[in-house]
Amino acid sequence: MKTIIQLIQATFLVALATIGLSVATGLPALPIAGGLATISLFVELPSGALFATPTTNVDAIAKWAGLYSKNMLSQMLNGLDIFKDYQVDRLVSRHGKLLPKFTASGGLRPLDTNVEENGRQERSIGGRKLMVYDAMKLFKIIPDELIESYLSDMIAPGAKEIPFAQWVWEKEMEKLSSEINDNFYFADYAGDAGAWDSSTAYTYSASSPTYKKFGSDNSIYKLLSTTTAGQSPATHPAKWQEVNATSIVTGFGTLIADLITASSLTPVSAAAGSITTSNAMDKIEAIYKAMTVAHRNAGGVIRVSYDVYSKYLTHERSVFPYEAGKESGDGERYVWGSAKKWKIMPVTSMGASQRIIATQFNNLVVGTNLKDTPGVTKTVDTVHGYISVAKFLLGAEIGDLETLYVNDQA
Repeated sequence: MKTIIQLIQATFLVALATIGLSVATGLPALPIAGGLATISLFVELPSGALFATPTTNVDAIAKWAGLYSKNMLSQMLNGLDIFKDYQVDRLVSRHGKLLPKFTASGGLRPLDTNVEENGRQERSIGGRKLMVYDAMKLFKIIPDELIESYLSDMIAPGAKEIPFAQWVWEKEMEKLSSEINDNFYFADYAGDAGAWDSSTAYTYSASSPTYKKFGSDNSIYKLLSTTTAGQSPATHPAKWQEVNATSIVTGFGTLIADLITASSLTPVSAAAGSITTSNAMDKIEAIYKAMTVAHRNAGGVIRVSYDVYSKYLTHERSVFPYEAGKESGDGERYVWGSAKKWKIMPVTSMGASQRIIATQFNNLVVGTNLKDTPGVTKTVDTVHGYISVAKFLLGAEIGDLETLYVNDQA
């Protein structure tokens, strides 16, 4: 009788241990019935022992990531706001991809059988090159740090599964997505930055930023003010800014600013100055009126930040108070007088930017390569957990500067 009681007690303890082990190890989707795990953890018992403690396996979360890495990363990239707000090319190699521009010369004229040559260049073919760069994020997973909050807050009463690994990686992908969206527009690629040199005095330049790698993790820092030799990001943090997240790509905000600095793009003078709730509509209209007739007729999109879009709506209500309805803040907006050929589009990734960007629909291109994306494929065990990595390719470019119209605000 005593042996039977001991066996029942042991079975009960092993069942409880299974629940704790599932969370401690990160094993995904363990079935639960009546509060007890129903899978078997019984092992061959050593002599003299009723049961043995099973060997733990602490890399289940990482294995889950490796198994579904391609799917998770593809879903994350396809769900990015920047992939919705711009033209996307998903097959750009590390060698880049030409965004071609074809310009045919005009030549219409009355019939003249004595003329067989136009006497000019027939056409020009050129373009700008879209480059993509490798980016990554490391994930250090220590299950012990996640157990307590997960057990107390995340498991619903009567739950049939413990989707611990899936939950962890979904949240990690959500964070990675927000990091890309939030930093993309003003990003400035600096993955090729050199190492910080203690013997060098660095001179600050707003038009030509200085980036250096520093520290044991090779973090990238941007120079904020001139230094003397030996003034590092560690000793003089006010003179340096860590910019890892904003150095993975050169975003559209930076591309446009660089083009203006290089005199390759001239802002519309009629739209100059700060944007307010009493002039936002006028600024956007000035951009539209500065276009050539051909570009106006071709149609396109005017991208602005949500801040500028809000100012536009406020100004519009003041100009047309009787046209405003409850749907005014949610309906699509077009430049007045454009016959709905020019759509005003708020863009999340532009943050608080005051830039107005008007161009043809497919002229701002985001490049990636889902086919060649390495994904979360490498897992390294550590003493308490493991480290995984997500890798992806990302780039941005403007196809045709001739059809690009902007204001002077950053």
